[in-house]
Amino acid sequence: MLLGYVAYGFRNGLSRSAFTIAGIIAGIIAAFFLAPLIAGLVPVPFLHLGVTVVVAIGFVALGHALGSAIGRFIRRGILSSPLSGIDRVLGAVVTGVVAALVASMVSFSVSQLGVPVLSRAIAGSTFLRIVNTLTPDPVEAFLAQVRGAVVDKGIPLFTGAVEGTPTIPQIDTGSGALNQAAQSVVRITGNAYACGVSQSGSGFVVYQDRVVTNAHVVAGVTDPVIETLAGQSITGTVVYFDPVDDLAVIAAPGLEAPALPLASTLDAGTDAAVEGYPYGGPFTSGAANIISVTRPAVPDIYSDTRNQREVYTLAADIREGNSGGPLLTLDGSVAGVVFARSSDRADVGYAMTMLELEPVTNQAAGLTETVSTGSCIRD
Repeated sequence: MLLGYVAYGFRNGLSRSAFTIAGIIAGIIAAFFLAPLIAGLVPVPFLHLGVTVVVAIGFVALGHALGSAIGRFIRRGILSSPLSGIDRVLGAVVTGVVAALVASMVSFSVSQLGVPVLSRAIAGSTFLRIVNTLTPDPVEAFLAQVRGAVVDKGIPLFTGAVEGTPTIPQIDTGSGALNQAAQSVVRITGNAYACGVSQSGSGFVVYQDRVVTNAHVVAGVTDPVIETLAGQSITGTVVYFDPVDDLAVIAAPGLEAPALPLASTLDAGTDAAVEGYPYGGPFTSGAANIISVTRPAVPDIYSDTRNQREVYTLAADIREGNSGGPLLTLDGSVAGVVFARSSDRADVGYAMTMLELEPVTNQAAGLTETVSTGSCIRD
């Protein structure tokens, strides 16, 4: 595919290709941000995914047509000039580079739809894997963050008493232990067709092919997609779903990531790490500090009732997409699971302690029957 675009750029030259590329990029940007919003206007939620795809294709096709028309007009004056050869070479180089970046952007957008067949196709593409490897993480993170601001993936907001000024510690988030743990931290995507929304969160392996995440990440989702840092993509089934304590377990047969070791509940003042996929984007490992361990009354995922839950208050940067990710000790053991961020402080988040998590992990190995994931969560 990439060679085809290089040949296209050489044949048409930079002058025409540049406008065509600009048109395609403009169409992709419009689709990236506007297609989900336009689909949201459709009164039938089940149709949202199809409308999103159709609108996205329409934006890209329109951008290509307009850009190509402008480029064709501009290039007429260059064909007969001495610059024609240089124009062709530059066209090939620039078109190839931009095509690779566009492929990375499109693959990221498609993977966020939570459609198993598409996610598996992207994960299995050698070309896209190479392109994504070469795309700088800051670029992917920026795209994910900007899109997240327009199409909110959602994470529960919680307000708890925080004394003093939280300080996110300086730790080595790239240590050998945390890098090894990262291999068992997964991205989870899925489509809640009844609400017409795509959902994204994080999770971690607790027993062979069993993954723990938050219940709100998979609420209303029947076929969650599990993606590992190594590039494996598997469609799982939910075998445990607790909307009150916001915990779920996904069975993912064939998952190759090893189970993470479990630690005890950490004391206040302890440094830790939060790993996951904020905004559904590239994997991140961030520092955290335990401000306190308390038992507040926490709403269930539908905000219908409140129940006491043992919770860490964290000094940490928690974002949409971190939901369901692990709170790790510095040696890479699980000490909790992230479930919310502060409603009024950007540097405060919340995670459940092992008192809440351990009863679920203890039974994970024996969970085999698919269970209902309840209703999807409407904004």
